[in-house]
Amino acid sequence: MSTNFQVRKVAVLGAGVMGAQIAAHLVNANVPTILFDLPAREGEPNGIVNKALEGLKKLDPSPLASPSKLNFIAAANYDQHIDKLRECDLVIEAIAERMDWKSGLYKKVAPYLGERTIFASNTSGLSINQLAQAFPEHLRHRFCGIHFFNPPRYMHLVELIACKETEAPLLDQLETFLVSTLGKGVVRAKDTPNFIANRIGVFSMLATRHHAAAYNLGFDTVDALTGRYLGRPKSATFRTLDVVGLDVFAHVVNTMRENLSDDPWHKHFELPNWLGQLVDQGALGQKTKRGIYQKIGKEIHVLDLHTEAYRPSDSKIDDAVKDILRERDWAKKLAALHGSSHPQAQFLWATFRDVFHYCALQLEHIADNARDLDLAVRWGFGWDSGPFEIWQAAGWQQVAGWIAADIAAGKAMSDVPLPGWASDPARSGVHAPQGSYAPSPSASLHPLPRAGEGQGERGGLGSYQPRSTLSVYRRQFFPDRLLGETAHYGETVFENDDIRMWHMGDGIAILSFKTKMHTISNEVLDGILRAVDEAEAHFTALILWQVEPPFSAGANLLQAMQGVQKGAEEGGLLGKLKGAATRVKYTVAGGGGLGDIVNAATGHVPHVADVVAKFQQVSQRLRYAQVPTIAAVDGLALGGGCEFSMHCTRIAATLESYIGLVEVGVGLLPAGGGCKEMAMRAAAEAQRLAIEGRVDVFPHLKRYFQNIAMGEVAKSAELAREMGYLRASDRIVLNRFELLHVAKEEAKALNATAYRPPLQPRQIPVAGRTGIATLKAAMVNLLEGGFISEHDYNIGCRIAETMCGGDVDAGSLVDEQWLLDLERKNFMELLATQKTRDRVEYMLKNGKPLRN
Repeated sequence: MSTNFQVRKVAVLGAGVMGAQIAAHLVNANVPTILFDLPAREGEPNGIVNKALEGLKKLDPSPLASPSKLNFIAAANYDQHIDKLRECDLVIEAIAERMDWKSGLYKKVAPYLGERTIFASNTSGLSINQLAQAFPEHLRHRFCGIHFFNPPRYMHLVELIACKETEAPLLDQLETFLVSTLGKGVVRAKDTPNFIANRIGVFSMLATRHHAAAYNLGFDTVDALTGRYLGRPKSATFRTLDVVGLDVFAHVVNTMRENLSDDPWHKHFELPNWLGQLVDQGALGQKTKRGIYQKIGKEIHVLDLHTEAYRPSDSKIDDAVKDILRERDWAKKLAALHGSSHPQAQFLWATFRDVFHYCALQLEHIADNARDLDLAVRWGFGWDSGPFEIWQAAGWQQVAGWIAADIAAGKAMSDVPLPGWASDPARSGVHAPQGSYAPSPSASLHPLPRAGEGQGERGGLGSYQPRSTLSVYRRQFFPDRLLGETAHYGETVFENDDIRMWHMGDGIAILSFKTKMHTISNEVLDGILRAVDEAEAHFTALILWQVEPPFSAGANLLQAMQGVQKGAEEGGLLGKLKGAATRVKYTVAGGGGLGDIVNAATGHVPHVADVVAKFQQVSQRLRYAQVPTIAAVDGLALGGGCEFSMHCTRIAATLESYIGLVEVGVGLLPAGGGCKEMAMRAAAEAQRLAIEGRVDVFPHLKRYFQNIAMGEVAKSAELAREMGYLRASDRIVLNRFELLHVAKEEAKALNATAYRPPLQPRQIPVAGRTGIATLKAAMVNLLEGGFISEHDYNIGCRIAETMCGGDVDAGSLVDEQWLLDLERKNFMELLATQKTRDRVEYMLKNGKPLRN
């Protein structure tokens, strides 16, 4: 197989829930895609596919990074278009989980595959080797399993499964495509039923159900116990089943029951009567609006097994158990659960025990090493920590002893003892700096190794296997880290409580915030100014990158409010805020409702006017620095975080970046250069499209005004580009672990052309009082229609005045400072109003915006 293999076009076979969403994510990554299904019996032959594509528009969260991406999925059917398969480098089969249907399809399409086409099944658990038998023998070396998780855009995991004949280089090429182009976390799984993530995740759900019944706990109580308190999704256990679909869950469990007869837990692979009855009734969960849960009016109701009727959900966790669950130290948490006599605590311990027991016994059969098992569960089921990570964090020997004792006492779901490697008294865990533990596997089950992947360091009854050396992973300077692994974040240039500047020895400086949600305090502003100075003196570029998302949730609102109070106490014009706002420190996303109430800050509190001026100074320094500045955006970039990113030379943003200027949520406007920047972008667009030298800014300004006045947040980096937060030259990265690599490459490319900062514009055309009047007229209609309040109208008028350049003629030429001064003036005047102060105080106290 050639090393320059490229996936230029992909075909997806099957326009069901998964097939259509896989196609959507392929076009998210700019991969042209053909979506196939059977020809419709009546009407348009592509009717089945067209209906599926229409359905993509209705899903929330959207599988499409932008609605415009839908145009790049071509509809096809097997009767008319099967020859188009020859154009595709990769064909992904995603039809129903029926071995006979899949085999029939393979025989039908095999003659039409290109000479180098990879053919992969998206089966969630059928045998890849059995499926391969339906392929002509001479094609099996290009066949494998490729298991996406639902929803494909958002779930990081893809399991890659070889059949006996699969070529190793083919899997390496496919993994490279999945990781870098589609942004996925790839785990190589063995060809066993349900592979890794579903095998462990579904067993965890079965164990949870088993012990919930044993301890007589309601579904809602179980979900309250097994969600965020355990570092798992809010949907927890039974709500997750509703989201997945009770029929889908039933199918996966049936696959385990039919194909795992020698599994020591086989007797537990049974569906309870109540679940079968719900499926028979068509109550399949979220997709049918009824399952274990049902929304009646505005209330969530839950099935009560005692009455066989729905009742209002009223989950109650015992206070003592809740105290245990709030403990962050897994050693203390598990010890307390194990030692408690409360049924809720005993339920949790029993579930952990049996999941640990199952993982230890099945590891050698389903996965190459403990790292792959933990990452599969984390990426496929949304756990913060994998099962082995939790066990290791809680004290391996202590927990192993408890498990062994419960097995001996007949309390466990299986009486099979822990394997020797797990009960080895010398073992302290499975993850270490040199790699993760890999039991000696059966050769027949061992997946094809990645390029350069060896056995690693020996350790007891197996080995410690290092991470893959496949070249694509060189782009991940800091991959998703497991417990026991270490990460060295370069050499420090300077550091304080709020910010750290560092480098990796390549001449490029990196700046990382240390504040909660990476909010922007006065100290962060000082740190950025210092970092730009340092970068200009000693480095070739400066990258703003955070060790973990988000990029930044905006300004530290309360520090600004404390500055308002200080100004009031010294006789300022703003009046005195109520004392409640000064007793808490609330970090918010510019009114976006994000943050945490923590202890009030002490020490120097700057005047808010000084901070606003400094915000603007920082934005301008980032724009006009003598070295390239790169904003590496991942997750939220709201308010000030958005403003800083827009002022950098380039933005490199992950697809799942949520970017916006949301200050209106607390009754303010963007004053860190955000209004100015949007006005400048509108002016630049108008100048490019000027007709016979006549520049009309207003048509280009309207969308930017609406974004700010409505507090619009882009729900992907693609939408951020369409909304104007990202420029055409900014980069979108599908894999968040490659973000820093891409940011560095952008910096190098800019320096390769002898980088100079942009010239500061001195003549910016503005819409003036005519533009202000037009925007006000539109807002009057909204006000009279009851869509906005008087204060919303006031805020909108001030945004309009700022973005239109104030009381000047349309087409007047102003400079940046003129626009910045308008920003600052209107920000301060809004802050002086009682209604804005009420909004701020309400946000501080309640964590959500007030409409007044």
